[in-house]
Amino acid sequence: MTDPHHPHLQSLAAYAIRRGVAPADPLRQPLPEARTKAIAYQSIWNEPMPKGGRHTRHTTPAGTGIDLYIPDEAHGAAPVLFYFHGGGFALNSVETHRRLTRLLAQRSGWAVAAVSYDLAPEARFPRQLIQAQDAIDWLRERAALLGLDGGRWAVGGDSAGANLALAATIARRDKGRSAPALGLLFYGMFSADLDTPSHRTFGGGAFGLTTERVDWFWSQYVAQLAERTNPLAAPLYADLRGLPPQVLIAAGLDCLKDDSVRLADRLTAAGVENRLQVVEGVPHSFMQMSAVLEPADQAIDDAAAALRAVRSQPIAVAAE
Repeated sequence: MTDPHHPHLQSLAAYAIRRGVAPADPLRQPLPEARTKAIAYQSIWNEPMPKGGRHTRHTTPAGTGIDLYIPDEAHGAAPVLFYFHGGGFALNSVETHRRLTRLLAQRSGWAVAAVSYDLAPEARFPRQLIQAQDAIDWLRERAALLGLDGGRWAVGGDSAGANLALAATIARRDKGRSAPALGLLFYGMFSADLDTPSHRTFGGGAFGLTTERVDWFWSQYVAQLAERTNPLAAPLYADLRGLPPQVLIAAGLDCLKDDSVRLADRLTAAGVENRLQVVEGVPHSFMQMSAVLEPADQAIDDAAAALRAVRSQPIAVAAE
């Protein structure tokens, strides 16, 4: 993040240097080292950690981990946002996204279930998607015991996690199962098409995430090249008809920006209600940096407002 024309990049890079950390580089570091460095780098953006609320950890019988945050502001049984963290399917964890998920809970009044899924390449598609569905089903079945509203729920995620959120929604529709009330999709990794204007403009390395790294992430997630167009691995290529409303937030300096732009266009063509917000002047993963970046704090506010609006709407009941 060194481009002098973008002050947000300069301030974020300077802050990381002062804290003595740098982004992970899995293309040039052994994967265990890259994962350790990713956790160290992401940890600086989690400070200060929001206070209050209740935090419990759960594990499904299938082994999927769920970190559940219930805000103090929850009135009655809280609806649930299932959140899937980013990291190209190969890096990060629920821990790297703790500030973001807690702020979403605090500001929306929704409980947030941050889902731990197995990382690639040790686990590949569709393992992560299966775990996403496992977390949704297990927690909703036990919602009343946990003081939650299992009938009102949403999915969300950033980058690879946005991919999982959307793919899980599509898979449930295809099986005739109940749908989330809303999708929150932050700078998603929705396709493996690397020949887009945003990749050509922002993918060289001056803006954080690179096209080369996105290509590497895809090679970890799917075992075969042909799977890069599987609509559940790359949901930009899916039939999008009949999906619930989607809120998309993209970063203006992100090589993945056009994934969100193209998805919004396809959602509109499919008759799906959606709203795309492109936050200019910020890089990929910017919403994790809300402690030092005002546009990130505002974007979290916007996402929380979308959740609050959904809470006031009637619940659509569908058979499981």
